[in-house]
Amino acid sequence: MLLEPPFEGACLYPKKPEPPRRRWYNRKIFFIPVSLLATILITAVVLSAVLGSRSTHKASVLTANMCDGFVRYENLDIEGNDISHVDGVLDYATCCSICQAIYGCFAFTYSPSSQQCSPKISISSGKNSTGDAITGYNPNMCGGFVRKDNWDIPGNDLLPSPVQQPDYASCCSQCQATYGCIAFTYSPSSQKCSLKTSMGNVILNIPADAQWKQNGTTVAGGNERGNATNQFDRPYGLFIDNDQTMVIGDCSNGRVMQWKMGDTDGKVVAGGNGKENRLDQLNCPIDVLIDKETDSLIICDRDNNRRVVRWSRRNDTAQGEILIDNIDCYGLVMDDQKYLYVSQTEEKDEVRRYQIGDKNGTLVAGGNGQGVSLNQLNFPSYIFVDQEQTVYVSDTDNHRVIKWNKGATEGIVVAGGEGQGNALTRLSHPHGLFVDTLGTIYVADSSNNRVMRWSKGAKQGTVIVGGNGLGARENQFNYPVGLFFDRYGNLYVVDCWNHRVQRFSIE
Repeated sequence: MLLEPPFEGACLYPKKPEPPRRRWYNRKIFFIPVSLLATILITAVVLSAVLGSRSTHKASVLTANMCDGFVRYENLDIEGNDISHVDGVLDYATCCSICQAIYGCFAFTYSPSSQQCSPKISISSGKNSTGDAITGYNPNMCGGFVRKDNWDIPGNDLLPSPVQQPDYASCCSQCQATYGCIAFTYSPSSQKCSLKTSMGNVILNIPADAQWKQNGTTVAGGNERGNATNQFDRPYGLFIDNDQTMVIGDCSNGRVMQWKMGDTDGKVVAGGNGKENRLDQLNCPIDVLIDKETDSLIICDRDNNRRVVRWSRRNDTAQGEILIDNIDCYGLVMDDQKYLYVSQTEEKDEVRRYQIGDKNGTLVAGGNGQGVSLNQLNFPSYIFVDQEQTVYVSDTDNHRVIKWNKGATEGIVVAGGEGQGNALTRLSHPHGLFVDTLGTIYVADSSNNRVMRWSKGAKQGTVIVGGNGLGARENQFNYPVGLFFDRYGNLYVVDCWNHRVQRFSIE
């Protein structure tokens, strides 16, 4: 599915496949070289095209100068990237047919004078030709890259600004020809091509009509309340790395747990040494994120400790360091520019933005006392920040999600805001929050035991999972709090009082 607007997709180099193994059979032992198979296939295509062009009984649907699905460029040659060379090809369309019949061929060059056809894996080294070379290429594919629609890669830009390219394949070729580029994003509507130095944080654009399986799968915890490594005691915040490694704030156990997908036991990666205020201890880690730049965890250590701390992810890390002290923190998020945003409850009822090392921060939402006015918050819990540094806040005790544009002095209600309740126009103590690139809001409606989706500008939401009463069945929650989407669109929900994390696969 193409994303219009803003991004068609993001690409990255895949892992190199293992070399094919020769197969030996019981009765007959044989081996056909791949090059011979390719020659046989190409010969068959050429003969088919030649015989078809000589037929007097059937009209050809393919002209000699055109080819469906490929863009034609006159006087453009592609150096290298060759799959093979085929001589005696009658015309451009036949050369195109040869490319289409070869797995991994996304472009080709054809010379009418020499009748040579050269299938290619990409157009990355295209240049003007003084001869009669004609290039054709598939505008929607590119060799050596994996195409992912509905992905955006915020930040990690290689160039100061995007470059203009007519299509996806041309953007891919620009990346291939630029040193240090390992990924890119492309927008068909603006024709902007953004070259990237890494995958970084991928923001998923979820289709507006997406649905999820209604029965969740327990991927962490779910073994009753406890402090064993396969248990939680009131888990809250959740963060999932690009490799689907989960880190979860295990509040009442005073620790942060790491779970790799498929594991039956977690691993303590911060705290777990009692619930006091030493640097090797945590009291109630209620939210956590991974800072990839420093390969560390940033943790809101709530309740008695009232601090934001950082723990390295190195195996020999024995204690954390205090980043911000004397703060009633709750939610944490880091933007593309490495600013840290922290929500503060109790007397502050505000959200502040910090540079790492800054102790005071800049007010970005609330800060006008506890209340229900548009310039006030009432127990702001989890937060989300988009690429424009717009701050979305789960204004928990006002039963709403409120958006604060950068520099704004008051917010805009974007979900709920009609008082506490279980109607589709209302929320009840919202917590976990995610906003995709289309502005669609996903929120854990905690006291209603459901997760809701609110399209941009909508007056009411829809229930996407839960909403089946309080309980411990696969389609139920007991106070859902943190939520997260992985890069495939699967939804993860921290089910607090069921002491588990549930995954709901996208359909």
